[in-house]
Amino acid sequence: MVRRYSQFLEITYFLVDLFILNLSYFIGLFITFDRFSKVTDKKFAMLLVAINFMWFLVTSVGNYYKVDRKIGYETIFIRFIKILAFQVLLTFAYIVVLKGYTLSRELLLWTYFNFTVLNLAWRIGFETFMKRYRARGGNYRRIIVVGANRAAMQFVQETEQHNEYGYKFMGYFDNEPILALEADTKGGLQDIKWYCFENHIDEIYCALMPNKNEELINELMSFADDNLIRFRIIPEFTEYINRRFKKVSIEYYGNMPILTTRPEPLDNLYNRLLKRSFDIVFSMVFLLLIGSWLFPLLALAVRLNSKGAVFFIQKRSGERNKEFLCYKFRTMYVNKEADSKQATKDDPRITSVGRFLRKSNLDELPQFLNVLFGDMSVVGPRPHMLKHTEEYSKIVNSFMVRHFVKPGITGAAQANGYRGDTIDPKLMEKRVQYDVWYLENWSFWLDVKIVFLTVWSMLKGNENAF
Repeated sequence: MVRRYSQFLEITYFLVDLFILNLSYFIGLFITFDRFSKVTDKKFAMLLVAINFMWFLVTSVGNYYKVDRKIGYETIFIRFIKILAFQVLLTFAYIVVLKGYTLSRELLLWTYFNFTVLNLAWRIGFETFMKRYRARGGNYRRIIVVGANRAAMQFVQETEQHNEYGYKFMGYFDNEPILALEADTKGGLQDIKWYCFENHIDEIYCALMPNKNEELINELMSFADDNLIRFRIIPEFTEYINRRFKKVSIEYYGNMPILTTRPEPLDNLYNRLLKRSFDIVFSMVFLLLIGSWLFPLLALAVRLNSKGAVFFIQKRSGERNKEFLCYKFRTMYVNKEADSKQATKDDPRITSVGRFLRKSNLDELPQFLNVLFGDMSVVGPRPHMLKHTEEYSKIVNSFMVRHFVKPGITGAAQANGYRGDTIDPKLMEKRVQYDVWYLENWSFWLDVKIVFLTVWSMLKGNENAF
């Protein structure tokens, strides 16, 4: 029943997408030629057939229509852009191979622009509807949990907190449930099969320890397969993992599964190249279009306001904890504590121009040079003074993890309002949590989002900036 429903959704997604793709093509024809008559032209008709076939091909190879109840809007957007990129490449390859250079590029531009807008509106709208529908009790899947322990309890709490997933928890099954779960335990291990038949269970989640229940687990897996019930395993180490890590991933060494406790997207060469390309392009565009005229003005203001160098150059902790020279506009009077004492609110060492630069983040702009040199990234954990790195590594849990990636001009912590004084270890712990989360969840679009949030924060002002 569950699989048939998933297949129905997959077919629905495909047919609606195909309809939108063809509609986008006809709209493109009308915009480009002010009429639809071109569709009777052989080359335009062949192009339409080819575009439809390509969409079937790229979505099939990319497993695009796999139904996932837990999918987020960002994932929908990213998956669509990736599939669309392949679609566009195949379209132009088709034109080059068949030498269809007379085909209108404007038509293709309008077709895929229309398709992007209409398709994303439809998919996001439909997913929003389904999430709300499931949250209200519709389109649910009945699930039971075998094993009434803490790992099982955490799983059930997660499904209940996210009712938009559409899972209806029916109960635990265990001969010796923990005290907190006795009320929700429907029976012992011997009652599972009967209960599944009587209540039309869709999925079984097993939280039993394999070394103690291997025979029973194998029996339940066979029972689930024979009766078209999904069987899933909640690892016995779930509680430990949840205490230490937010995410884990599985890698296979041959047939041997190995658990990675901290997945790092930037371990992937393609992702590193993508991030580095973004850093170089973004920095060069900024320095040419804005830095070329803004830097001289800010440098002049710093120099006229107080004696000393225009730039403040300080050793900071970088990727893999390697030292590098970090560039900033000087915001303080020349003093002996610059490398040891952090700026505080109403710090007398800060100049009048420096106060404005720090409040507006403009003092950080020379770090775009650090980005081009390869010492920093546009987005990443903020680099700290060597002295602070040594101190915080001893008192803040997971502090050094943030050094697995290049430091950034801005980061997830700064985009979420954590700027300014870091004397309070609790504030530093919160920053580190954001930095580690960024490392584990990096994506190109996350970098873009953080850049926009940072710009918005600069425009509206931040009370923690001083």
